[in-house]
Formats: sequence, structure tokens, C-alpha cells
Amino acid sequence: MNKIFDKAITTRFSLEDYSKLEEEAEKRACSLASVIRSSWQSYHRYQHYQQQLLRMEQRQRAFHFELLCSLLDLNSAQRRKALESLIDKGVKL
Repeated sequence: MNKIFDKAITTRFSLEDYSKLEEEAEKRACSLASVIRSSWQSYHRYQHYQQQLLRMEQRQRAFHFELLCSLLDLNSAQRRKALESLIDKGVKL
């Protein structure tokens, strides 16, 4: 980490959580602040991965819908009707 840390925050933890943070910092041989910064970065990576997985899932649903429509040889009107039916049933594409 080559960032300049020019802002400080204060937060309160339960004694149990504070002890766990201290243990983690000792295991990593770093400061409590470093453990918290690392957690913040992990959270952002997690959010990024969640967004990627959601987009991938949406693409897969659209692909499967198109695949099934092709296999069933549905025309445009039938595809629209099938899509409307899925949406009415709460399926997100």
C-alpha cells in the first residue's frame, strides 16, 4: 500500500470484536488500522464480485431463454408472449 493516509476515523467495537481485531493484527504482524483497511478493501472486492456474478447470471438467463425459444422454434410474437409470461411469474431476465 503506497497510499497516503490523511484522514482518520474513530469507531467503537465491542470488547470481543476488539480482541479479535487485535489477534488478527498480531497474526499478520501489522497494526489494527491495517487490518481494518484490509477489511474495507476486501469488502469492496466482494461487492465488485457480487456485481460481476449478477451480470453473468443475467446473461445466462437471457442466453437460456433465447436457446429455448430457438429450440422450440418460436416466432417473435411467441417469444414476446413467453417473455411476458416469465416476467408475470416473477422471473427476471
